[in-house]
Amino acid sequence: QITEWEDKLKVLFDTNVTASEVMQYAMSDVMNSYREIAVMCGSSLIISFIIILLLGWIAQIMIYAIAILTAIACLVGPAYFWYVWYLAKEDLKDDPVVLASKEENVEALMIYAIIISVVCLIVLLLIIFLRSRVGLMVTLFKEAGFMVMRMIVVLFTPIVLALFIMAWAALWTFVSGYIYTAGTPTDLTFTREYFGDPPESLKKITFVTFEDHQYIIWVWLYHLFGLYWGTEFLLACHEMAIAGAFCQFYWTRDKRKVSFPVVKGIWWVFRYHLGTVAFGSCIIAIIQLIRTILAYIQNKTKDSQSEIVKYLLMCLQCCLWCFEKVMKFINRNAYIYTAFKGSNFCTSCKKVFGLLMSNLVRVGVINCVGSFILFIGKFLVAIVTGILGYFMMSKDEDLYYWAIPVLIAAIFAFAVAHTFFSVYEIGIDTIFICFAEDETINDGTPGREYYMSKNLMQWVDNSSEALKNLKKKKGQQRAQAKAAKQGKQGDVEMSEK
Repeated sequence: QITEWEDKLKVLFDTNVTASEVMQYAMSDVMNSYREIAVMCGSSLIISFIIILLLGWIAQIMIYAIAILTAIACLVGPAYFWYVWYLAKEDLKDDPVVLASKEENVEALMIYAIIISVVCLIVLLLIIFLRSRVGLMVTLFKEAGFMVMRMIVVLFTPIVLALFIMAWAALWTFVSGYIYTAGTPTDLTFTREYFGDPPESLKKITFVTFEDHQYIIWVWLYHLFGLYWGTEFLLACHEMAIAGAFCQFYWTRDKRKVSFPVVKGIWWVFRYHLGTVAFGSCIIAIIQLIRTILAYIQNKTKDSQSEIVKYLLMCLQCCLWCFEKVMKFINRNAYIYTAFKGSNFCTSCKKVFGLLMSNLVRVGVINCVGSFILFIGKFLVAIVTGILGYFMMSKDEDLYYWAIPVLIAAIFAFAVAHTFFSVYEIGIDTIFICFAEDETINDGTPGREYYMSKNLMQWVDNSSEALKNLKKKKGQQRAQAKAAKQGKQGDVEMSEK
């Protein structure tokens, strides 16, 4: 296998170097270019900040560009297939010998053209129908960007989370060593005969073996469950803390009065919501443990399974994977609801499920299109970092394979972007859940004014009336402030007299 790999390398690089030499050269390039790699990694932080700052406008441009290109494709695609079908039909008429296979091909082209036309028509109708929902998503991106810039420290919370997860993994590994060496010691003694000088002799040799306890498998399952639960618990605490920070901005009418939102969000989690976080993360950990046990059974019985059993186990594994994703989605939104309502986990799940079902189309657009936009943003950070590395290293004659350090820096840049954009994603979900709840409990009339900003207010059903009431209320507040100021000045003048 090593020889085959070396032959492939020789063909790929058109050289006579071996696989070990390539690895040596690659490691040498990484060591020699550590300064450039550090510069690129630092640049990825700056690029991520800039893209997050501009993400609202970038998202708007990208969304409308994708919508226009998709609409053009939906018009051109069916037209092209019908044109191909027409040419095939005309060729069939001009052909003196008509084969059955050619007739079947023409019929197949017609069926394909009909299917593509129907699909493209549905897509065009969806684009027209969802254009207002796309506008809401763009507004959510802008609102999230505004809040992130007001509490820039929230972008660094994933670094703290990573440190806690690494510490938890180190502790878990340390305990695993104790479990692995746990057992009942048994002496294994045997006699061995030696020949030579001095003459033959018999010596007793004793080995100590450790036999696993009969309940050790349950200890391992308990320990593995602890790993899953602890990790999910830390992730859930991070999500709820960030959600609490964003909720403070949303549910405060005067945004200037918000102070230390991230610190308060973390404090609220550990002071009030640890039970909610522990219960939600426990559910995910149980699902992950069941999936692990099922994968273990699949691996142990893969050679003795029938095809039907293999198919059923794969279907079960797929269902559990889907169930885990659904529960993670519900859990995140339940944490967001708990962050501003203070309700328990089950109540939050019930309430947030109703909100999601009543805004199903909006949820679909935000999760599909929004996730794609965020992925494009991460990819853009990696690409820009890679281009920067290309200009820095491509002409360096001391490097054998300059692409390897550039690739390492690009991968690191993508990880950094994913870290920052995960906070942005939680922020968008939080603002949307708050928006849906605000729209449900308020209607914009005096006494029931919306907490949302003017940009978000244009996407509610009674937006014109709500904006009118908001403008009227602000006018009254300005008039009261002006009257109070004039009264204060009058009092000063009277006192002077």
